[in-house]
Amino acid sequence: MPAIDAPFEVGAAPRPSRRRRVVGSLLALLLAVEAVLVIPSLGAAFQALTRPDLGWLALAVLAAAASMGMFARLRRRLLRAAGVRVPLPSSVAAVYAANALHATLPGGAAFSTAYNYRWMRRWGASGPVATWSLAAGGLVSTVALAVVGLAGSLLAGGGRASAVQLTLELVGVVALATGARQLGRHPEWVTAAGRWGLRRVNRIRRRPPATGGDALDELVEQLRTVRPTGQDWSAAGALALLNWLFDLACLAACATAVGLRGLTLPLLLVAYTAGMAASSLSLVPGGIGVVDAALVLTLVAGGIPEASALPAVVLYRLISFVSAVVVGWAVYSAQVKGLRLRSYQGFLRPERRGGQRAKQARS
Repeated sequence: MPAIDAPFEVGAAPRPSRRRRVVGSLLALLLAVEAVLVIPSLGAAFQALTRPDLGWLALAVLAAAASMGMFARLRRRLLRAAGVRVPLPSSVAAVYAANALHATLPGGAAFSTAYNYRWMRRWGASGPVATWSLAAGGLVSTVALAVVGLAGSLLAGGGRASAVQLTLELVGVVALATGARQLGRHPEWVTAAGRWGLRRVNRIRRRPPATGGDALDELVEQLRTVRPTGQDWSAAGALALLNWLFDLACLAACATAVGLRGLTLPLLLVAYTAGMAASSLSLVPGGIGVVDAALVLTLVAGGIPEASALPAVVLYRLISFVSAVVVGWAVYSAQVKGLRLRSYQGFLRPERRGGQRAKQARS
C-alpha cells in the first residue's frame, strides 16, 4: 500500500515531528468539538428511530461501499488513460483516506488534494499527469451529479419555465464536457491562454513578459502525453454516475429501513442533489449540519413528515459519512504505521550490513 510523505529520513535516527504532534492535538480537539456539536441532534434523531429493517440496512451499507468503490475505479481509470497503472486495492484505500481528510479537517479539500497528489506521484504519475487526473475527476463527477439533478428536475415536471431551465442546464453541461474534451485535444490552446495570462501577471509584477514561459511550455508538453480516448471518457463518466447512484441507493435503502413512506423517485433525486450541492458549498468539515438540514428540509418540502425524514437522513449520514470516515482514518493510520516501520527498517539496515562486513573482515 503506497504511503504518504515520509515523516522520517532514512539513515537518520527517527524522531517524532513536533509539527505532527501539534497537528494531531488540533485534530483530536476538532473531533471532540464536532462530537459535542453533533451529539445533541443525533440524540434527538435516535429517539425517533425505530428498529430498522436489517435487510435494507445491509443493502444500504453495501451501496455505500459500492459508491466508494466506483469512485476509486474512476480515479484508477483516469490514471490508466494517462499511462499510469494502479492496483484497485491501493486506489480504494487512497479514496477512503483522502475522504477522511477532506471530511474532518478544516480546509480538508487542500489536505485531501495534497494526499491524492502525493499518492499518484508515488505510483509513477508525473506532476502534470497527477494534476490532470485530479481536475478531470472533479469535472466528470460534477457533470455526473448535474445529470442526476437534471433527471430529478425532469421527473418532477413543472411546465414551460422548468423546461427552459432544464434546457439551459443541459446545454451548460454539454458545453462544459465538450470544452474539456477540446482542451485535451488541443493543448496549444492552453499554451496560448497561459501565455496571455503570464504577460499580464508579469506586467503587474514588473517582470519580463516571457518570465515563466519555459515552465509553461514544459507543462503543456507533458500534458500532450495524456491522450484519453472517447472510450476512456465514456467509462469515466459511467463510473462517476454509478458513484452518485450507489450513494443515492444508500439514502433510499435507509429511508426504507426506517419505514419512511411517500418518498417518490423525483423527490429522492431532488433532495439528494440538494444535499450534495450543500456539501460542496459548506465551510464546515464534512458539511455537518448543512447536508443533513438540506436533505431534511427538501424532504419535508416534498410532503414527508419531519419525524420520518430525520431518522432516515441520520441513518444515511451514519453509514455514508461517519462509517466512511472511520474506515478512512483507519486506513490512513495503517499507512503511516507501515511507513514508520519501513523507516525504522531502513535506519537499522545499514547497521546490519556494517556488522556483517565487520564479521567478514575479522574472519
